[in-house]
Amino acid sequence: MLVIFFLIVVFAIPGYFLSKISANQKDVGGVNVDNRKIFTEQINENMTGKQIPGILAHSQELSAMRVRNEAELAILRRIRAADVVKEALPKVSAKKEKQGQDQSQVQVKPICLLVGYMNNLLTDADFESEGLKKDLETILRAIPSYMDIMLTQTMMLSQLFKIGRSPKKITAKNIITLI
Repeated sequence: MLVIFFLIVVFAIPGYFLSKISANQKDVGGVNVDNRKIFTEQINENMTGKQIPGILAHSQELSAMRVRNEAELAILRRIRAADVVKEALPKVSAKKEKQGQDQSQVQVKPICLLVGYMNNLLTDADFESEGLKKDLETILRAIPSYMDIMLTQTMMLSQLFKIGRSPKKITAKNIITLI
């Protein structure tokens, strides 16, 4: 009886609470904690404002967005045809494409929706699609948290560069680009 009590008190109860704590880890605004690491890897010294939607699309929440049906696909193709959206899409280098090693593969849907929304490329008819409307709301709700995380991580990388602990040369230009 004492052995069973010992196992429950020492292993079962702490294990239960540890699993609950680790399952509920959320960052600023309720987004996934892993986004900090993802954004830190994506941030570099050559970052421009046009690349930010592509960096944001690497997040855990946005990278899980998929095209649900043909109607959504048609809307996204129309939005993707705009020059402003083409500029925001990440470029795949010929070397990576040739080797088939594009580790930074990103979903195009969140980029198209975000840039389309920012540039008024979405029509009233586009908002009639419930799935598209729901995804856009998810994106717009998460963007302030993502920007906060990116700004924090950029400032951290800048400080690490100043003390010689980061190979990324992050300067005030990068911070101003985010702002």
